Amino acid sequence: MDLKNKNIIIDFEPISRRVLLTSDLSIYDLLSELNTPIRSICGGMGTCGKCRILIQKGKEFLTPPNNPEKKFLDHRELEEGWRLACQSRIDIKKVAIFEKLTVPQFRIFLPNELILEDFKILTTGINKHVTLNPMVKKYYIEVDKPSLRHPQADFERITTKLLSVDTKLRKTNQISIDFDLLGDIPKLLRENDHKITVVLWNNNTIIACEPGNTVNENYGIAFDIGTTTVVGYLINLNDGKTCALDSNLNSQTAYGEDVITRITLIKNDKKNLGVLNSTIIRDMNEILSKVCASANINPSRIYEASIVGNPVMHHIFLGIDPINIGLSPFVPVVQKGLNVKANELNINISRNGNVYTAPIISGFVGADTIGVILSSRINEERDLTLAIDIGTNGEIIIGNRKFLAVGSCAAGSALEGAHISNGMRAAAGAIDTLKIIPETFEVEYSTIKQKKPLGICGSGLVDAVSEMLRTRIITRSGNFNKEFINHERFNKSDNHTEFIIAKKNETSLGKPITITQGDIRQVQMAKAAFYSGMRLILKHMSDNLIIKQVFLAGAFGNYINAGNAKFIGMIPDIPDNKIYQIGNAAGIGAQHCLLNKNLRDKAKSLLKKIQYIEIAIKKDFQKEYAEAMYFPHLNLDLFASLKEYEKIPKR
Repeated sequence: MDLKNKNIIIDFEPISRRVLLTSDLSIYDLLSELNTPIRSICGGMGTCGKCRILIQKGKEFLTPPNNPEKKFLDHRELEEGWRLACQSRIDIKKVAIFEKLTVPQFRIFLPNELILEDFKILTTGINKHVTLNPMVKKYYIEVDKPSLRHPQADFERITTKLLSVDTKLRKTNQISIDFDLLGDIPKLLRENDHKITVVLWNNNTIIACEPGNTVNENYGIAFDIGTTTVVGYLINLNDGKTCALDSNLNSQTAYGEDVITRITLIKNDKKNLGVLNSTIIRDMNEILSKVCASANINPSRIYEASIVGNPVMHHIFLGIDPINIGLSPFVPVVQKGLNVKANELNINISRNGNVYTAPIISGFVGADTIGVILSSRINEERDLTLAIDIGTNGEIIIGNRKFLAVGSCAAGSALEGAHISNGMRAAAGAIDTLKIIPETFEVEYSTIKQKKPLGICGSGLVDAVSEMLRTRIITRSGNFNKEFINHERFNKSDNHTEFIIAKKNETSLGKPITITQGDIRQVQMAKAAFYSGMRLILKHMSDNLIIKQVFLAGAFGNYINAGNAKFIGMIPDIPDNKIYQIGNAAGIGAQHCLLNKNLRDKAKSLLKKIQYIEIAIKKDFQKEYAEAMYFPHLNLDLFASLKEYEKIPKR
């Protein structure tokens, strides 16, 4: 059926978008084409059940619910008009029959947690002093005019003046200039009375020449490209101050919320590498535009960008196929730090500006981990320190001034809402903290932006499990305590039991928000991955090592209740005053690489010092993982300070 001449109108609420249907697409694909991507953990494959939409008008014209929809939506929900965006589409045959009378219209409601905006994104973090020594410096010079007696070429007169202004530059063997700038020099000099500003990169390359004195306009931008979020920091390279910052949800999440899904997307169709690359470049340029507007500066005055991210985000940003990162032995294309011209990457800064990507450690541990090490200075600590960066992927760093070891574990997705029945990211309406009253099992909770509950995010989930343990609602093995399952806070069916966190009348879903047995298992697997990973790295290095302090990095690590994280056994049993929440340490590390070029050499040297441990292939992995599945651990001696566990049943 030709849809081009049909006025089939679809209204999407609450985003107030009205479109004409012109092709036979799923609702999910239609929204992607409209540049209105929605949340999908599985990338539209129908395996996560998170892209729930409500058909408020025209539901009779949709294709019948298929098996994935019947799996994730019960009969009542389907009757009400709930569908999965990636599996439902308008049935063209039904429309063809009906249109003889009138063209049907459609109204589709997108729940808040589905829309990729209004998320709680961490932008701040630990910020230790850094000596200012940027790669980019600007010099105002008044170039000697040529004459018949001194007919020196324009470029050579510029370099001669530079060397006289800054004698330190004489140590440079030769000052070069980007070729495409040469043609601009004659006009620039003569139209500005030979008074210009030269932008010098690494003391040896002229990357821009500007009329007059623009020395005070010298900026760089640092980006932390996460699997889920992108954060940009506009930095004044003359004084090291942050002028503006902004963040976005990584729009690649519309194609899948984890790196494996995105690798699979590229594997299935190489064109998708270009799609994902242009998506992240667009996000970064939007942030660039916003921070420049906020600080009232011209993007052409930004001369360098510093980038950190995990290996897959690093590769996609550079337009490099990451497929082998997803295949054993998980090898990246390049490990060392790179310097690439901004115009080659379509980053909207000065046309010959430099883009620096920090080195990556392995196929699973990237430049973001280098950023954490640089900003936290874990490698300078006297005490043995554990740093964990809890994001969509989990990185574990253990070390001090004597050694550094790192590993990676698949733990973050559950803690960011994936695979949790009522899980969602940290967006408006997410339950982010809670407490259970022991006597009544009533739940006191807070939500992000004080909205009616839509779901529960990672910090709320950790609180929930911790509180369910303290009140003995669940046992140390993670099972519901049979002593309490007849309590009114439980929903029960033949093979399904769940604890009610928020009652039906309290939520904006029209149903209660609950914690199921499966949800508890997901938390157990996540926390066991971190704790067993830490134990295996320690064993690999030495049998006598004891963690003395913990750094929690990343958004989840910043917002969780650290005491509750310890109570469930995610981190070791150390005093609370030795647990430090250091925020977006990766992003701060990217800033430090902008502020002091020597830190890039330090990042390079760190690669030689860091020992990467492949946790999953260690011989004790299964044993350590199974023991860490218990709350807080099978061996309570490892958590001797948690006396409350003496009253919590094991099974």
